[in-house]
Amino acid sequence: MNLISCKKDFLEIKPDQKLLIPTTLADMQALLDNDNVINTGIGLHAISADDYELSYQTLISFDSPAERNSYTWNSDIFEGEPSFDWNLAYRQVFYANVVLDGLKKIENNNTNRSEYNIIRGSALFVRAFAFYELAQQFAQPYNEVDASNTLGIPLKLSSDVNERPGRGNLHGCYQKIIADLNEAFNLVPLKQAILTRPGKIAVKALLARIYNSIGNHKQSLEASDYCIKQSPELMDFNTLIPTRPRPIASNNVEIIHKRFMEGYSFVFSLSLNVNPEIIKSYHVDDLRSLIFLRDYGNGNITFKGTYTNTAYLFSGLATDEMYLIRAESKAWENDLNGSMDDLNLLLKTRWKAGKYISYTASTQKQALEIIFMERRKELISRGTRWTDLRKLNQNSLYAKTLVRQLNNQTIIILPQSLKYTFPIPQNEIDGSGIEQNTRE
Repeated sequence: MNLISCKKDFLEIKPDQKLLIPTTLADMQALLDNDNVINTGIGLHAISADDYELSYQTLISFDSPAERNSYTWNSDIFEGEPSFDWNLAYRQVFYANVVLDGLKKIENNNTNRSEYNIIRGSALFVRAFAFYELAQQFAQPYNEVDASNTLGIPLKLSSDVNERPGRGNLHGCYQKIIADLNEAFNLVPLKQAILTRPGKIAVKALLARIYNSIGNHKQSLEASDYCIKQSPELMDFNTLIPTRPRPIASNNVEIIHKRFMEGYSFVFSLSLNVNPEIIKSYHVDDLRSLIFLRDYGNGNITFKGTYTNTAYLFSGLATDEMYLIRAESKAWENDLNGSMDDLNLLLKTRWKAGKYISYTASTQKQALEIIFMERRKELISRGTRWTDLRKLNQNSLYAKTLVRQLNNQTIIILPQSLKYTFPIPQNEIDGSGIEQNTRE
């Protein structure tokens, strides 16, 4: 998807490191505006999660072994092929590092300081986002107790193609991601006119997502609260037209940062059925069932409620997610009334006018169960479910066993399964010598 025109002669030069080092701030901004690379999120984990149900015929129609094997949680995902997700994310890292290395050759002075700082902050944001997404597939779920003894992902911090960093540990990976984002926050403006470029609100939104994923509830509360105070607006689903093929506009008030999930064949399949658990969970007066779902009348119910207004799925950052994170963070901090207030404020905009029935919770467990259920209904097809499962599976109160029925076979993935971590592509193991993830 090409949302922003870029300087093609610069972007399309052959990938020789010496040629790729940009010489002007304009070239650096052009590189960061290549949304086909920079603002495309990885997607295999969305197939592995439980948002969808597929028939065997649909599954075997997918283009790549990685798509088919991700859905069935096979031990060997890539069958010897390179991983598009791995390559895409590290290409984003490379672009960001090209910019960061190029900036070292430009004086940061009174004339260019604002532009210089925004470009540096944007590059740090891009790299941090890529590292975070890589960690959701290729590193184990974060656990504070043993994160320092758990393998991370290679943190490539230079555009030098000969640099071969090891995997380090998971705690160090997240510390670097968070440090980059904290620096970026101090460099970028509050928001940018082009939503594929990050501002302070986008930085805090990504931090909120990250802190929520690793269970740092105080920090996720602070970050999500900042976003909501700066950008509190929510869409009223009563104003949307549910009969439209794509009822939600791509420039709606909730979008904080635009990002599009990679267009694997599963994204465009008309036989990609939404999990019946989700469909049944919507109340008759909940407009999300009409805005998010397309019912073909033959038992085939697909997802149409993407914030991209296209067939591509939205995997960016939006205000509705911030309300859910703030509600969850408050619940973990035992502010049950505040938690339910945030959830009710969001959901009132999703139900038929005058029909919403407010939630109340008398215990932390009750509040969290409500939030997790509503989070699943609200963030369907956003690419966040896999991370949610990985996090919740570490708590026996909320762990879930996933089951697929496929071609007369029952396939199960248990909450603590090593298959919640993808194998690193074999070509990367062969080229760098880094340690492989165990899937058995």
